[in-house]
Amino acid sequence: MLTAAIRAAGGPAYDARWVNPANLIDGGEPGGNIRQVFLFRPDRDVAFVDRPGGTATSSTGIFTKGHKVHLTASPGRINPTSPAWASSRKPLVGEFTFRGATVFAIANHFASKGGDDPLFGRWQQPVRASEVQRVKQAAEVRAFLDTLLDADASAKVVVLGDLNDFEFSPTVDTLVGAQEAKTRRMVDLPRTLPKSERYSYVYEGNSQVLDHILVSPALTVAAHGPKQPAYEYDIVHTNS
Repeated sequence: MLTAAIRAAGGPAYDARWVNPANLIDGGEPGGNIRQVFLFRPDRDVAFVDRPGGTATSSTGIFTKGHKVHLTASPGRINPTSPAWASSRKPLVGEFTFRGATVFAIANHFASKGGDDPLFGRWQQPVRASEVQRVKQAAEVRAFLDTLLDADASAKVVVLGDLNDFEFSPTVDTLVGAQEAKTRRMVDLPRTLPKSERYSYVYEGNSQVLDHILVSPALTVAAHGPKQPAYEYDIVHTNS
């Protein structure tokens, strides 16, 4: 319905991929059947690698063919039966090709921050109890990233979505890894901006960012020859 409505309004023709959730028990809202979905445009040299086997309760994995790594199921999920995902959304993993290169994407919607103390409320320091589950969720995604990047350190990976946590949080630290180069797995793009620019909306007077794009080291290095940088990133603050 969404892609048809976009076309009817004069927009481009998107394709979509997702994993059907377990009815009435999946996602962050009881009975909501919330799931992540990939929308992509084949007219922009983007293609999806369909590999069957992804279900609401099965995990996708990694296999190597020649010198390249692939997903055992695409689209697929990351350890969906883990307690870390209780009453929350499960990440969606997909294998794409873009101009001949394989790119992996992991779409996330981590557990809500609802129930945390206000940052500038009457209780100081504020208790962020909801972080406990998100750190566990980040650990699940990080374990998958470790498997993928251990198999191919040059793999092109994008981890993105509503992580429901700040760029300085333990949740994002878990995904990025320690400062030592050998354990730093990902680059959190909001952290590359000046501190005054690190917000995607304003909540209770606090400028903050909960939505993130993280990229693997291979996507931070420009191809040999072109004068353009490897990537350009900014947060558009319209309607923040």
